[in-house]
Amino acid sequence: MKSFQQNEVFSIRKSKVGVCSVLLAVLFIGTQSVLANEVVGETSSSKDNMQMNSLLSSTSTSLSAEPHSDTLSLDNNSSLSTDNNGGVSINQNKPDITNDTMIGNISGMEVNTILSTNLNEHVALNVKDYGAIGDGVNDDRQAIQDTIDAAAKGLGGGNVYFPEGTYLVKEIVFLKSHTHLELNEKATILNGINIKNHPSIVFMTGLFTDDGAQVEWGPTEDISYSGGTIDMNGALNEEGTKTKNLPLINSSGAFAIGNSNNVTIKNVTFKDSYQGHAIQIAGSKNVLVDNSRFLGQALPKTMKDGQIISKESIQIEPLTRKGFPYALNDDGKKSENVTIQNSYFGKSDKSGELVTAIGTHYQTLSTQNPSNIKILNNHFDNMMYAGVRFTGFTDVLIKGNRFDKKVKGESVHYRESGAALVNAYSYKNTKDLLDLNKQVVIAENIFNIADPKTKAIRVAKDSAEYLGKVSDITVTKNVINNNSKETEQPNIELLRVSDNLVVSENSIFGGKEGIVIEDSKGKITVLNNQFYNLSGKYISFIKSNANEKEPVIRDSDGNFNIVTENGLYKIVTNNLSDKNEKEKNKEEKQSNSNNVIDSNQKNGEFNSSKDNRQMNDKIDNKQDNKTEEVNYKIVGDGRETENHINKSKEIVDVKQKLPKTGSNKIMELFLTVTGIGLLLTLKGLKYYGKDK
Repeated sequence: MKSFQQNEVFSIRKSKVGVCSVLLAVLFIGTQSVLANEVVGETSSSKDNMQMNSLLSSTSTSLSAEPHSDTLSLDNNSSLSTDNNGGVSINQNKPDITNDTMIGNISGMEVNTILSTNLNEHVALNVKDYGAIGDGVNDDRQAIQDTIDAAAKGLGGGNVYFPEGTYLVKEIVFLKSHTHLELNEKATILNGINIKNHPSIVFMTGLFTDDGAQVEWGPTEDISYSGGTIDMNGALNEEGTKTKNLPLINSSGAFAIGNSNNVTIKNVTFKDSYQGHAIQIAGSKNVLVDNSRFLGQALPKTMKDGQIISKESIQIEPLTRKGFPYALNDDGKKSENVTIQNSYFGKSDKSGELVTAIGTHYQTLSTQNPSNIKILNNHFDNMMYAGVRFTGFTDVLIKGNRFDKKVKGESVHYRESGAALVNAYSYKNTKDLLDLNKQVVIAENIFNIADPKTKAIRVAKDSAEYLGKVSDITVTKNVINNNSKETEQPNIELLRVSDNLVVSENSIFGGKEGIVIEDSKGKITVLNNQFYNLSGKYISFIKSNANEKEPVIRDSDGNFNIVTENGLYKIVTNNLSDKNEKEKNKEEKQSNSNNVIDSNQKNGEFNSSKDNRQMNDKIDNKQDNKTEEVNYKIVGDGRETENHINKSKEIVDVKQKLPKTGSNKIMELFLTVTGIGLLLTLKGLKYYGKDK
């Protein structure tokens, strides 16, 4: 009897354990759901707070003393497009936010108190209240400077507003930390600085004295400038030798930004620079240039080519006296986190095309590489020399841009020596060890080329004698439309790259040569590029030393015509299906075979009879195992031989597993716990039955 009672108690306990296990599983699932809801709730609350702050900020701007709701701005709902004249238009779809809507979204606070506090912190100071005339005749420089100084004295800085008008400035305006300049879309700053041996630059973030003496610039931060036009007044005289209105100057520009942090320039039109840079960025970080237009650059006809090619419209550089001659700072501090996006670069009604839109030139041994440079979604319309040209940059992304290059007859400025729309080059650094370009990605850009002297992409160390290395270069998913029938230039040229070169998934239509890799070494990968209607070689390896790591060419569509010199190459190709007008509706399966060629033939040329044709369609990857023999002709040094190479393909069945999501993991845990609980329950009942 005692044993029966003990077994009964034991079985009941097991039953309880099983039931408890089930309850624990249910409780665990419920807890997961509650926690998930709490996280979502916190996120939503955070987003609501961010939206409220943004709403109050925009409301305070609209309620400021001088109404300027017509100021050009671009929010997340706006889109950028190019008009027929090359300009940028903005389509804005802003939500209609009324006071009632805003009040309905605020709970537990007094709306009037919030708005009053916000307005006191961000009321814009009107330059006309400080004496500016805005007629384009009277000098408004002092009034503008007084307004900026007053805004900077406020707690946390302040805003400065320019109503419609033309504001002539005959001396440099100095920007201050925590100041934000906003211009009516019909407001223009007109450069009138016409002083010999004196910078003719409208805005600077540091001091330049009236007598031209230099001072060391202290740090500045939190500066923004938006809207309107800056006319740099650089249009040439009738003789084409000097500026018409500013004959004493050597160059003109809009901004000199040095030793600064958090600078934003948005929605601005820059017109008619003379020789120099519209924006110069030196030793500064977190700089954004967004949704702006850069129109026209005046070049005197007496300038030589060597002088012209260093005239970038936006220059990004370290802080040195050589590169940034307005200050005494010479520590070589790099510029970093600089983004140029959504902007248009082209000619104006008074001046020709820009020489180079964005870039830099020589720096010395003591400098640091500018880093994290992003050039995104811009339109470079017929640049004279390059859309982007740079040396000594690290971590560069050039993505989603459009580059157009016209013929000489359609250009105001034209360079007889040719152009490279993206030119990652190296300076003549035979003495100073300048660290060259590295970690560069050129991706998803569109190139439209009509000029026979223009390359689309060039990455190079320009001489073997130069110091430093070019490495970690990726050129991928670009589309090059080369309509020039007389071109002698390759579409993509890669010269003296030291290591980690990847050229993949580019589509090249027309021109002479597709991809030329010369005098490069280390790991080189070329794969999945497509070529159409080229008159010359599609891929060329020239004098490249690959003794350390073998270059690989894989899956390149088109006429697989490769030139090699002085190297060991591993070439992996896929047989590809022909496609022409008569065969578009045919469905053919062909062998997806891998061909491997190892060769160190000098001056060797590899031509596959099967692959030496234009390819448009990729083949079906699900095919039977096949082995076949293909003849390759290797031509070199006047001799001709045949290599018989067995090629085979193994079908690998790859089954992709669905990733384990949070729901899957919870269900697995639930089933496991439930199973254990049921097992213990059944065993308990079994023992209970035996005892009876």
